[in-house]
Amino acid sequence: MSLLGEKFKEVMTSTIPIVLLVAFLAIFVLKLPMDQILMFGLCVVMVIAGFTIFLSGVDWGIHPMGTSIGQEIPRRKSKMFMIVIVFMISFLVTVAEPDVTVFGSQVHSLFSSIDPTTLTYAIAIGVAAFLIVAAFRIIYKLSLKMLITIGYVAVILLVVTMDATGSTEFIGIALDSGGVTTGPVTVPILLALGIGICSMGHSKDSMDGFGMIGLASIGPVLAVLVLGLMSGGGSEEGITSTVAHNTIDFELMFTELKNSAISVAYALIPLMTFFVIFQRVFLKYSWTAVSVVLEGTAIAGVGIIIFLAGVYTGFMPIATSLGMKLGDMASDQWFMIVGLGFLMGFLVASAEPAVSILGDQVEESSGGVLSKKLIIAIISIGVAAFVAIGMAKLVFNINLAYIVVPGLILTLIVMWIGDKDMVGIAFDAGGVATGPMSVAILSSFYVGLSSSIYTGTQAVIYGFGLICLIALAPCLFLSLLGLYTKYKKSKEDDIYYG
Repeated sequence: MSLLGEKFKEVMTSTIPIVLLVAFLAIFVLKLPMDQILMFGLCVVMVIAGFTIFLSGVDWGIHPMGTSIGQEIPRRKSKMFMIVIVFMISFLVTVAEPDVTVFGSQVHSLFSSIDPTTLTYAIAIGVAAFLIVAAFRIIYKLSLKMLITIGYVAVILLVVTMDATGSTEFIGIALDSGGVTTGPVTVPILLALGIGICSMGHSKDSMDGFGMIGLASIGPVLAVLVLGLMSGGGSEEGITSTVAHNTIDFELMFTELKNSAISVAYALIPLMTFFVIFQRVFLKYSWTAVSVVLEGTAIAGVGIIIFLAGVYTGFMPIATSLGMKLGDMASDQWFMIVGLGFLMGFLVASAEPAVSILGDQVEESSGGVLSKKLIIAIISIGVAAFVAIGMAKLVFNINLAYIVVPGLILTLIVMWIGDKDMVGIAFDAGGVATGPMSVAILSSFYVGLSSSIYTGTQAVIYGFGLICLIALAPCLFLSLLGLYTKYKKSKEDDIYYG
Protein backbone atom coordinates (compact mmCIF):
# COMPACT_ATOMS: atom_id res chain seq x y z
CA MET A 1 0.00 0.00 0.00
CA SER A 2 2.92 2.32 0.71
CA LEU A 3 4.13 1.88 -2.88
CA LEU A 4 0.69 2.78 -4.25
CA GLY A 5 0.51 5.79 -1.93
CA GLU A 6 3.94 7.00 -3.00
CA LYS A 7 3.11 6.64 -6.68
CA PHE A 8 -0.30 8.27 -6.21
CA LYS A 9 1.38 11.32 -4.67
CA GLU A 10 3.90 11.42 -7.52
CA VAL A 11 1.16 11.21 -10.17
CA MET A 12 -1.01 13.83 -8.47
CA THR A 13 1.92 16.25 -8.36
CA SER A 14 2.66 15.72 -12.03
CA THR A 15 -0.88 15.87 -13.39
CA ILE A 16 -3.04 18.20 -11.26
CA PRO A 17 -1.53 21.56 -12.39
CA ILE A 18 -1.99 20.82 -16.09
CA VAL A 19 -5.37 19.11 -15.46
CA LEU A 20 -6.68 22.25 -13.72
CA LEU A 21 -5.51 24.41 -16.61
CA VAL A 22 -7.15 22.14 -19.22
CA ALA A 23 -10.37 21.99 -17.16
CA PHE A 24 -10.45 25.78 -16.87
CA LEU A 25 -10.02 26.20 -20.63
CA ALA A 26 -12.59 23.47 -21.37
CA ILE A 27 -15.20 25.21 -19.22
CA PHE A 28 -14.58 28.85 -20.12
CA VAL A 29 -13.16 28.63 -23.67
CA LEU A 30 -14.81 25.52 -25.15
CA LYS A 31 -17.90 25.94 -22.95
CA LEU A 32 -18.42 22.19 -22.77
CA PRO A 33 -21.87 21.04 -21.59
CA MET A 34 -22.11 19.61 -18.08
CA ASP A 35 -22.34 15.97 -19.21
CA GLN A 36 -19.03 16.23 -21.09
CA ILE A 37 -17.39 18.05 -18.19
CA LEU A 38 -18.41 15.19 -15.91
CA MET A 39 -17.04 12.70 -18.47
CA PHE A 40 -13.78 14.64 -18.52
CA GLY A 41 -13.69 14.39 -14.72
CA LEU A 42 -14.09 10.62 -15.02
CA CYS A 43 -11.23 10.57 -17.55
CA VAL A 44 -9.04 12.51 -15.09
CA VAL A 45 -9.74 9.85 -12.45
CA MET A 46 -8.86 7.13 -14.97
CA VAL A 47 -5.61 8.84 -15.94
CA ILE A 48 -4.52 9.34 -12.33
CA ALA A 49 -5.57 5.84 -11.23
CA GLY A 50 -4.16 4.16 -14.34
CA PHE A 51 -0.82 5.96 -14.15
CA THR A 52 -0.54 5.18 -10.42
CA ILE A 53 -1.18 1.47 -11.00
CA PHE A 54 1.17 1.48 -14.00
CA LEU A 55 4.09 3.06 -12.09
CA SER A 56 3.54 0.66 -9.17
CA GLY A 57 3.70 -2.27 -11.59
CA VAL A 58 6.88 -0.87 -13.15
CA ASP A 59 8.54 -0.69 -9.71
CA TRP A 60 7.22 -4.13 -8.80
CA GLY A 61 8.13 -6.06 -11.95
CA ILE A 62 9.78 -4.15 -14.79
CA HIS A 63 12.37 -2.13 -12.88
CA PRO A 64 13.70 -5.08 -10.79
CA MET A 65 13.94 -7.10 -13.98
CA GLY A 66 15.92 -4.35 -15.66
CA THR A 67 18.27 -4.24 -12.68
CA SER A 68 18.73 -8.02 -12.81
CA ILE A 69 19.55 -7.86 -16.52
CA GLY A 70 21.98 -4.98 -15.95
CA GLN A 71 23.76 -6.94 -13.20
CA GLU A 72 23.92 -10.13 -15.28
CA ILE A 73 25.59 -8.48 -18.29
CA PRO A 74 29.01 -7.93 -16.61
CA ARG A 75 28.98 -11.42 -15.11
CA ARG A 76 28.84 -12.97 -18.58
CA LYS A 77 31.91 -10.99 -19.74
CA SER A 78 30.70 -11.35 -23.32
CA LYS A 79 30.25 -8.38 -25.63
CA MET A 80 28.05 -10.40 -27.99
CA PHE A 81 25.78 -11.34 -25.07
CA MET A 82 25.59 -7.65 -24.15
CA ILE A 83 24.72 -6.61 -27.72
CA VAL A 84 21.94 -9.19 -28.09
CA ILE A 85 20.40 -8.53 -24.67
CA VAL A 86 20.62 -4.73 -24.88
CA PHE A 87 19.05 -4.78 -28.35
CA MET A 88 16.23 -7.11 -27.39
CA ILE A 89 15.27 -5.47 -24.10
CA SER A 90 15.49 -1.91 -25.47
CA PHE A 91 13.41 -2.86 -28.54
CA LEU A 92 10.71 -4.56 -26.46
CA VAL A 93 10.40 -1.84 -23.80
CA THR A 94 10.18 0.85 -26.48
CA VAL A 95 7.33 -1.02 -28.17
CA ALA A 96 5.63 -1.17 -24.75
CA GLU A 97 6.22 2.55 -24.00
CA PRO A 98 2.89 4.42 -23.59
CA ASP A 99 4.32 7.68 -24.97
CA VAL A 100 5.16 5.91 -28.23
CA THR A 101 1.63 4.45 -28.41
CA VAL A 102 0.02 7.87 -27.92
CA PHE A 103 2.39 9.44 -30.46
CA GLY A 104 1.67 6.76 -33.07
CA SER A 105 -2.06 7.40 -32.70
CA GLN A 106 -1.57 11.15 -33.17
CA VAL A 107 0.57 10.65 -36.28
CA HIS A 108 -1.95 8.26 -37.83
CA SER A 109 -4.82 10.68 -37.13
CA LEU A 110 -3.26 13.27 -39.46
CA PHE A 111 -1.21 11.04 -41.75
CA SER A 112 -3.30 7.94 -42.48
CA SER A 113 -0.66 6.43 -44.80
CA ILE A 114 1.70 5.98 -41.83
CA ASP A 115 0.96 2.69 -40.10
CA PRO A 116 1.34 3.14 -36.31
CA THR A 117 2.93 -0.31 -35.94
CA THR A 118 5.57 0.41 -38.62
CA LEU A 119 6.35 3.75 -36.98
CA THR A 120 6.65 2.10 -33.55
CA TYR A 121 9.04 -0.58 -34.85
CA ALA A 122 11.19 2.03 -36.62
CA ILE A 123 11.44 4.01 -33.39
CA ALA A 124 12.25 0.86 -31.38
CA ILE A 125 15.01 -0.22 -33.80
CA GLY A 126 16.53 3.26 -33.59
CA VAL A 127 16.54 3.17 -29.79
CA ALA A 128 18.03 -0.33 -29.68
CA ALA A 129 20.81 0.48 -32.17
CA PHE A 130 21.92 3.61 -30.30
CA LEU A 131 21.77 1.91 -26.92
CA ILE A 132 24.32 -0.57 -28.21
CA VAL A 133 26.46 2.42 -29.20
CA ALA A 134 25.94 3.86 -25.69
CA ALA A 135 27.04 0.57 -24.12
CA PHE A 136 30.22 0.45 -26.22
CA ARG A 137 30.91 4.08 -25.29
CA ILE A 138 31.21 3.05 -21.63
CA ILE A 139 33.24 -0.09 -22.35
CA TYR A 140 35.75 1.55 -24.71
CA LYS A 141 35.66 5.00 -23.04
CA LEU A 142 34.55 6.69 -26.25
CA SER A 143 33.91 10.44 -26.28
CA LEU A 144 30.27 11.23 -25.54
CA LYS A 145 30.71 14.64 -27.15
CA MET A 146 31.94 13.05 -30.37
CA LEU A 147 29.14 10.47 -30.53
CA ILE A 148 26.45 13.10 -29.89
CA THR A 149 28.02 15.38 -32.50
CA ILE A 150 28.16 12.63 -35.13
CA GLY A 151 24.56 11.64 -34.40
CA TYR A 152 23.12 15.14 -34.59
CA VAL A 153 25.20 16.16 -37.59
CA ALA A 154 23.63 13.18 -39.39
CA VAL A 155 20.19 14.40 -38.22
CA ILE A 156 20.91 17.94 -39.47
CA LEU A 157 22.09 16.68 -42.88
CA LEU A 158 18.99 14.50 -43.33
CA VAL A 159 16.67 17.32 -42.25
CA VAL A 160 18.32 19.80 -44.62
CA THR A 161 18.18 17.23 -47.45
CA MET A 162 14.48 16.52 -46.93
CA ASP A 163 13.66 20.21 -46.57
CA ALA A 164 15.58 21.07 -49.76
CA THR A 165 13.83 18.34 -51.77
CA GLY A 166 10.38 19.31 -50.50
CA SER A 167 9.91 16.04 -48.59
CA THR A 168 8.98 17.84 -45.40
CA GLU A 169 6.08 15.68 -44.17
CA PHE A 170 8.32 13.40 -42.11
CA ILE A 171 10.60 16.04 -40.58
CA GLY A 172 8.40 17.03 -37.63
CA ILE A 173 7.31 13.44 -37.04
CA ALA A 174 10.91 12.19 -37.05
CA LEU A 175 12.19 14.95 -34.77
CA ASP A 176 9.34 14.37 -32.33
CA SER A 177 9.98 10.62 -32.23
CA GLY A 178 13.23 11.16 -30.31
CA GLY A 179 11.36 12.80 -27.45
CA VAL A 180 8.59 10.21 -26.98
CA THR A 181 10.86 7.18 -26.59
CA THR A 182 12.17 7.89 -23.10
CA GLY A 183 9.11 7.56 -20.89
CA PRO A 184 8.12 5.75 -17.67
CA VAL A 185 8.83 2.26 -19.07
CA THR A 186 12.14 2.87 -20.82
CA VAL A 187 13.85 5.23 -18.36
CA PRO A 188 14.03 2.75 -15.41
CA ILE A 189 15.27 0.00 -17.74
CA LEU A 190 17.90 2.25 -19.37
CA LEU A 191 19.16 3.48 -16.01
CA ALA A 192 19.42 -0.08 -14.71
CA LEU A 193 21.26 -1.25 -17.83
CA GLY A 194 23.64 1.70 -17.61
CA ILE A 195 24.47 0.94 -13.98
CA GLY A 196 25.08 -2.71 -14.85
CA ILE A 197 27.37 -1.93 -17.78
CA CYS A 198 29.29 0.67 -15.73
CA SER A 199 29.85 -2.01 -13.07
CA MET A 200 31.90 -3.99 -15.60
CA GLY A 201 34.78 -1.89 -14.29
CA HIS A 202 35.38 0.15 -17.42
CA SER A 203 34.36 3.45 -15.82
CA LYS A 204 34.97 4.83 -12.33
CA ASP A 205 33.61 8.31 -13.00
CA SER A 206 30.24 8.81 -11.25
CA MET A 207 29.17 11.23 -14.00
CA ASP A 208 29.91 8.70 -16.76
CA GLY A 209 26.54 7.01 -16.21
CA PHE A 210 24.78 9.99 -17.79
CA GLY A 211 24.32 10.14 -21.56
CA MET A 212 22.66 6.80 -22.25
CA ILE A 213 19.17 8.31 -22.51
CA GLY A 214 20.50 11.19 -24.59
CA LEU A 215 22.08 8.83 -27.11
CA ALA A 216 18.95 6.66 -27.17
CA SER A 217 16.94 9.71 -28.26
CA ILE A 218 19.03 10.17 -31.43
CA GLY A 219 18.35 6.72 -32.89
CA PRO A 220 14.59 7.10 -33.48
CA VAL A 221 15.06 10.46 -35.20
CA LEU A 222 17.52 8.98 -37.69
CA ALA A 223 15.39 5.83 -38.15
CA VAL A 224 12.19 7.76 -38.95
CA LEU A 225 14.04 10.23 -41.21
CA VAL A 226 15.44 7.28 -43.16
CA LEU A 227 11.94 5.76 -43.25
CA GLY A 228 10.69 9.03 -44.72
CA LEU A 229 13.40 9.08 -47.39
CA MET A 230 12.75 5.44 -48.31
CA SER A 231 9.03 6.12 -48.70
CA GLY A 232 9.69 9.14 -50.88
CA GLY A 233 8.87 11.60 -48.10
CA GLY A 234 5.17 10.89 -48.19
CA SER A 235 2.55 12.35 -50.43
CA GLU A 236 -0.63 14.38 -50.12
CA GLU A 237 -2.61 11.20 -50.62
CA GLY A 238 -3.31 9.70 -47.22
CA ILE A 239 -3.04 12.99 -45.35
CA THR A 240 -6.13 13.91 -43.37
CA SER A 241 -6.72 17.63 -43.74
CA THR A 242 -8.97 17.96 -40.70
CA VAL A 243 -9.02 16.56 -37.20
CA ALA A 244 -12.14 14.63 -36.30
CA HIS A 245 -14.20 15.97 -33.40
CA ASN A 246 -15.05 13.33 -30.82
CA THR A 247 -17.90 13.68 -28.38
CA ILE A 248 -16.72 12.53 -24.97
CA ASP A 249 -19.11 9.75 -23.98
CA PHE A 250 -19.23 6.20 -22.61
CA GLU A 251 -19.34 4.66 -26.08
CA LEU A 252 -16.01 6.28 -26.95
CA MET A 253 -14.58 5.23 -23.57
CA PHE A 254 -15.52 1.57 -24.02
CA THR A 255 -14.10 1.62 -27.55
CA GLU A 256 -10.82 3.09 -26.31
CA LEU A 257 -10.65 0.59 -23.44
CA LYS A 258 -10.99 -2.28 -25.91
CA ASN A 259 -8.46 -0.83 -28.36
CA SER A 260 -5.99 -0.02 -25.57
CA ALA A 261 -6.29 -3.53 -24.13
CA ILE A 262 -5.50 -5.07 -27.54
CA SER A 263 -2.51 -2.78 -28.23
CA VAL A 264 -1.07 -3.21 -24.72
CA ALA A 265 -1.42 -7.00 -24.94
CA TYR A 266 0.49 -7.02 -28.25
CA ALA A 267 3.22 -4.89 -26.65
CA LEU A 268 3.57 -6.61 -23.27
CA ILE A 269 3.24 -10.29 -24.17
CA PRO A 270 6.60 -10.37 -26.07
CA LEU A 271 8.25 -8.43 -23.20
CA MET A 272 6.88 -10.83 -20.58
CA THR A 273 7.98 -13.81 -22.68
CA PHE A 274 11.51 -12.38 -22.82
CA PHE A 275 11.46 -11.89 -19.04
CA VAL A 276 10.47 -15.52 -18.46
CA ILE A 277 13.17 -16.90 -20.79
CA PHE A 278 15.89 -14.66 -19.34
CA GLN A 279 15.00 -15.46 -15.73
CA ARG A 280 14.80 -19.22 -16.26
CA VAL A 281 17.74 -19.68 -18.65
CA PHE A 282 20.28 -17.11 -17.45
CA LEU A 283 19.28 -16.11 -13.92
CA LYS A 284 18.05 -19.60 -12.91
CA TYR A 285 15.10 -18.09 -11.04
CA SER A 286 12.43 -20.29 -9.53
CA TRP A 287 8.93 -20.15 -10.97
CA THR A 288 7.86 -18.32 -7.79
CA ALA A 289 10.37 -15.53 -8.45
CA VAL A 290 9.37 -15.45 -12.11
CA SER A 291 5.70 -15.08 -11.17
CA VAL A 292 6.48 -11.97 -9.07
CA VAL A 293 7.99 -10.19 -12.09
CA LEU A 294 5.13 -11.31 -14.33
CA GLU A 295 2.56 -10.08 -11.81
CA GLY A 296 4.23 -6.67 -11.64
CA THR A 297 4.39 -6.42 -15.43
CA ALA A 298 0.74 -7.47 -15.75
CA ILE A 299 -0.27 -4.84 -13.18
CA ALA A 300 1.64 -2.24 -15.19
CA GLY A 301 -0.28 -3.41 -18.25
CA VAL A 302 -3.66 -3.01 -16.54
CA GLY A 303 -2.66 0.45 -15.37
CA ILE A 304 -1.57 1.63 -18.79
CA ILE A 305 -4.81 0.34 -20.38
CA ILE A 306 -6.81 2.51 -17.97
CA PHE A 307 -4.42 5.44 -18.48
CA LEU A 308 -4.55 5.29 -22.28
CA ALA A 309 -8.35 4.97 -22.32
CA GLY A 310 -8.61 8.10 -20.17
CA VAL A 311 -6.14 9.99 -22.35
CA TYR A 312 -7.79 8.98 -25.64
CA THR A 313 -11.34 9.57 -24.37
CA GLY A 314 -10.93 12.88 -22.57
CA PHE A 315 -7.56 14.61 -22.78
CA MET A 316 -6.69 14.30 -26.46
CA PRO A 317 -10.13 15.34 -27.85
CA ILE A 318 -10.34 18.34 -25.48
CA ALA A 319 -6.74 19.41 -26.08
CA THR A 320 -7.25 19.10 -29.84
CA SER A 321 -10.53 21.04 -29.70
CA LEU A 322 -8.87 23.76 -27.62
CA GLY A 323 -6.14 24.08 -30.21
CA MET A 324 -8.69 24.36 -33.01
CA LYS A 325 -10.74 26.91 -31.06
CA LEU A 326 -7.75 29.13 -30.31
CA GLY A 327 -6.44 28.65 -33.85
CA ASP A 328 -9.46 30.58 -35.14
CA MET A 329 -8.18 33.68 -33.33
CA ALA A 330 -4.47 33.11 -33.96
CA SER A 331 -3.95 36.17 -36.16
CA ASP A 332 -5.53 38.60 -33.68
CA GLN A 333 -4.67 36.98 -30.34
CA TRP A 334 -1.25 35.47 -31.11
CA PHE A 335 0.26 36.79 -27.87
CA MET A 336 -2.32 34.83 -25.85
CA ILE A 337 -1.45 31.59 -27.66
CA VAL A 338 2.28 32.15 -27.16
CA GLY A 339 1.73 33.03 -23.50
CA LEU A 340 -0.48 30.00 -22.96
CA GLY A 341 2.24 27.86 -24.53
CA PHE A 342 4.80 29.25 -22.07
CA LEU A 343 2.52 28.52 -19.10
CA MET A 344 1.63 25.00 -20.26
CA GLY A 345 5.27 24.20 -20.98
CA PHE A 346 6.39 25.37 -17.54
CA LEU A 347 3.65 23.44 -15.71
CA VAL A 348 4.28 20.20 -17.58
CA ALA A 349 8.08 20.29 -17.20
CA SER A 350 8.23 21.40 -13.57
CA ALA A 351 5.84 18.63 -12.49
CA GLU A 352 7.25 15.82 -14.68
CA PRO A 353 8.32 12.91 -12.38
CA ALA A 354 11.20 11.89 -14.66
CA VAL A 355 12.67 15.41 -14.40
CA SER A 356 12.54 15.14 -10.62
CA ILE A 357 14.28 11.75 -10.74
CA LEU A 358 17.03 13.17 -12.96
CA GLY A 359 17.44 16.10 -10.56
CA ASP A 360 17.97 13.68 -7.67
CA GLN A 361 20.58 11.73 -9.65
CA VAL A 362 22.46 14.88 -10.68
CA GLU A 363 22.51 16.23 -7.12
CA GLU A 364 23.80 12.90 -5.79
CA SER A 365 26.40 12.35 -8.52
CA SER A 366 27.72 15.93 -8.29
CA GLY A 367 27.98 15.79 -4.51
CA GLY A 368 25.44 18.59 -4.13
CA VAL A 369 27.30 21.01 -6.40
CA LEU A 370 24.37 20.95 -8.83
CA SER A 371 21.17 21.08 -6.79
CA LYS A 372 17.94 19.37 -7.77
CA LYS A 373 16.04 22.68 -7.57
CA LEU A 374 18.49 24.34 -9.97
CA ILE A 375 18.22 21.53 -12.52
CA ILE A 376 14.39 21.50 -12.40
CA ALA A 377 14.20 25.31 -12.64
CA ILE A 378 16.48 25.46 -15.69
CA ILE A 379 14.65 22.62 -17.46
CA SER A 380 11.23 24.17 -16.73
CA ILE A 381 12.17 27.64 -17.95
CA GLY A 382 13.83 26.20 -21.05
CA VAL A 383 10.83 24.03 -21.93
CA ALA A 384 8.43 26.94 -21.35
CA ALA A 385 10.47 29.17 -23.66
CA PHE A 386 10.66 26.57 -26.43
CA VAL A 387 6.96 25.70 -26.23
CA ALA A 388 6.26 29.42 -26.65
CA ILE A 389 8.60 29.44 -29.67
CA GLY A 390 6.71 26.43 -31.03
CA MET A 391 3.41 28.30 -30.77
CA ALA A 392 4.95 31.31 -32.53
CA LYS A 393 6.20 28.95 -35.26
CA LEU A 394 2.62 28.01 -36.07
CA VAL A 395 1.18 31.51 -35.84
CA PHE A 396 3.87 33.12 -38.00
CA ASN A 397 4.35 30.21 -40.43
CA ILE A 398 8.02 29.53 -39.58
CA ASN A 399 9.71 26.46 -41.04
CA LEU A 400 10.58 23.98 -38.26
CA ALA A 401 14.00 23.34 -39.79
CA TYR A 402 14.84 27.04 -39.39
CA ILE A 403 14.45 26.64 -35.62
CA VAL A 404 15.75 23.12 -35.00
CA VAL A 405 18.88 23.18 -37.18
CA PRO A 406 20.32 26.44 -35.70
CA GLY A 407 19.23 25.25 -32.25
CA LEU A 408 21.09 21.97 -32.61
CA ILE A 409 24.19 23.67 -34.03
CA LEU A 410 24.23 26.17 -31.15
CA THR A 411 23.75 23.36 -28.61
CA LEU A 412 26.63 21.34 -30.09
CA ILE A 413 28.93 24.39 -30.07
CA VAL A 414 28.09 25.20 -26.44
CA MET A 415 28.50 21.51 -25.54
CA TRP A 416 32.05 21.44 -26.91
CA ILE A 417 33.23 24.56 -25.12
CA GLY A 418 31.31 23.92 -21.87
CA ASP A 419 32.01 21.66 -18.89
CA LYS A 420 32.35 18.02 -19.94
CA ASP A 421 30.44 16.74 -16.91
CA MET A 422 27.30 18.54 -18.08
CA VAL A 423 27.17 16.83 -21.50
CA GLY A 424 25.45 13.61 -20.44
CA ILE A 425 23.17 15.44 -17.99
CA ALA A 426 22.05 17.98 -20.60
CA PHE A 427 21.16 15.44 -23.28
CA ASP A 428 19.58 13.02 -20.80
CA ALA A 429 17.39 15.91 -19.61
CA GLY A 430 16.18 16.37 -23.18
CA GLY A 431 14.94 12.78 -23.12
CA VAL A 432 13.17 12.87 -19.75
CA ALA A 433 11.43 16.25 -20.25
CA THR A 434 8.89 14.72 -22.62
CA GLY A 435 6.54 12.68 -20.43
CA PRO A 436 3.09 11.16 -21.08
CA MET A 437 1.14 14.31 -20.26
CA SER A 438 3.25 16.53 -22.54
CA VAL A 439 2.73 14.08 -25.39
CA ALA A 440 -0.99 13.70 -24.69
CA ILE A 441 -1.88 17.33 -23.96
CA LEU A 442 0.70 19.64 -25.50
CA SER A 443 1.11 17.63 -28.69
CA SER A 444 -2.68 17.22 -29.16
CA PHE A 445 -3.20 20.93 -28.54
CA TYR A 446 -0.51 21.66 -31.11
CA VAL A 447 -2.08 19.33 -33.69
CA GLY A 448 -5.47 20.99 -33.19
CA LEU A 449 -3.96 24.46 -33.49
CA SER A 450 -2.18 23.47 -36.69
CA SER A 451 -5.26 21.88 -38.25
CA SER A 452 -7.22 25.08 -37.56
CA ILE A 453 -4.62 27.41 -39.09
CA TYR A 454 -3.54 25.14 -41.98
CA THR A 455 -5.09 22.44 -44.15
CA GLY A 456 -3.94 19.37 -46.04
CA THR A 457 -0.20 18.75 -46.23
CA GLN A 458 0.63 21.90 -44.28
CA ALA A 459 -1.45 20.71 -41.31
CA VAL A 460 0.85 17.68 -41.11
CA ILE A 461 4.06 19.62 -41.71
CA TYR A 462 3.29 22.20 -39.03
CA GLY A 463 1.33 19.95 -36.64
CA PHE A 464 4.44 18.11 -35.45
CA GLY A 465 7.68 19.41 -34.03
CA LEU A 466 6.65 20.62 -30.58
CA ILE A 467 7.94 17.51 -28.78
CA CYS A 468 11.37 17.92 -30.40
CA LEU A 469 11.46 21.55 -29.26
CA ILE A 470 10.61 20.44 -25.71
CA ALA A 471 13.45 17.89 -25.89
CA LEU A 472 15.89 20.43 -27.36
CA ALA A 473 15.29 23.04 -24.64
CA PRO A 474 17.01 21.23 -21.71
CA CYS A 475 19.91 20.21 -23.97
CA LEU A 476 20.62 23.85 -24.81
CA PHE A 477 19.86 25.43 -21.43
CA LEU A 478 21.83 22.88 -19.39
CA SER A 479 24.70 23.10 -21.88
CA LEU A 480 24.70 26.84 -21.22
CA LEU A 481 24.86 26.00 -17.51
CA GLY A 482 27.87 23.83 -18.34
CA LEU A 483 29.49 26.79 -20.09
CA TYR A 484 28.86 28.98 -17.04
CA THR A 485 30.19 26.24 -14.72
CA LYS A 486 33.40 25.97 -16.72
CA TYR A 487 33.82 29.76 -16.66
CA LYS A 488 33.31 29.76 -12.88
CA LYS A 489 35.88 27.00 -12.42
CA SER A 490 38.43 28.90 -14.51
CA LYS A 491 37.89 32.07 -12.43
CA GLU A 492 38.31 30.11 -9.20
CA ASP A 493 41.53 28.57 -10.56
CA ASP A 494 42.84 32.04 -11.44
CA ILE A 495 42.15 33.24 -7.90
CA TYR A 496 43.66 30.09 -6.35
CA TYR A 497 46.89 30.18 -8.37
CA GLY A 498 47.09 33.95 -8.14
